[in-house]
Amino acid sequence: MHEIDFLKVGAEEKSGDAIAVRFPYQGRWVVVIIDGGFADVGAELVEHVRRWYETRHVDLVISTHPDGDHINGLTPVLEGLDVDELLIHLPRQHRSDVSDWGAEAVDDLVRVAQRRRVTVTEPFTGETRFGGILTIAGPTIEYYESLLDAARLGEIQAAAASRGLGAAVGVAVRKLASRAVEYLPVETLTDLGETSESNNSSVITLLTIDGQRLLLTGDAGIPALTNAADYMETHPSAALPLKHFQAPHHGSRHNVGPTVLDRLLGPKTDLKRGHSSISASDKAPKHPSPKVANAVLRRGYPAYTTEKTGVHFPYGVPDRPGWTPVAPLPPLDESGEEDD
Repeated sequence: MHEIDFLKVGAEEKSGDAIAVRFPYQGRWVVVIIDGGFADVGAELVEHVRRWYETRHVDLVISTHPDGDHINGLTPVLEGLDVDELLIHLPRQHRSDVSDWGAEAVDDLVRVAQRRRVTVTEPFTGETRFGGILTIAGPTIEYYESLLDAARLGEIQAAAASRGLGAAVGVAVRKLASRAVEYLPVETLTDLGETSESNNSSVITLLTIDGQRLLLTGDAGIPALTNAADYMETHPSAALPLKHFQAPHHGSRHNVGPTVLDRLLGPKTDLKRGHSSISASDKAPKHPSPKVANAVLRRGYPAYTTEKTGVHFPYGVPDRPGWTPVAPLPPLDESGEEDD
């Protein structure tokens, strides 16, 4: 028995993550929150836990990384609920110059945690909770620190390259014209996608419950997911099926590729292996990517999105009054996406 909820997060064109999980452990329900979306969503998350989980107690809050669409809603969570522990990376503990790494947002949240007497711990690969039900599959401390160094080097190089330029170059963003098609098209997703160092620092959380695994990925990209796959293949739960997969970064095609999806989900199949979730605003121009939605569907994980409403995945728990089933995304036309 367990359940996982993905709240609807969206501020115009910006998507976000706000996730709540509940499962039994040692004769009681454990509540875990992973990211809180924007500040207003954090208040909704507090109400969600109080109403549907019927508690004010949260065992664990995980901040995957310090982007505002993930971390800002966690302040209302810490203030509105009784939280035991906060897992969050502390960039200032690793490098002195992290001004552009969201360090101020981290500092603010940690201050709230300390005021509320919440234990603060850094989440790195191999950290476990609840008898191994929850395991951090990434990043390692070495990889995290390498990302901090790479981000700083990139800032120095970018500053040098921009000297003498008189104007910034704007990038037009368009809403993808995705439409349903009768059959899955040929896969056009590639292994060439790249994302930021901050995204790749995202905490990747593996839950092993009732003989099934759930993988929650934040905004992790291909190298971060590859590292997590390396670790998961050595984990005691490696032989168990993956029941739920969160497509990272709101279903962006820059964060996954066929190779890492084959490792995490398995090769293409006509069978349904589990579910995939995509946290995406209905106004986000490129979220979710049809290439990603189709890629997980090809591997047996139809994708459910939060574009219209929050999504509840119950496993062995009663249906909720007033909550109606939602349909996964159908096969989508990939031809309108650019290979940038």
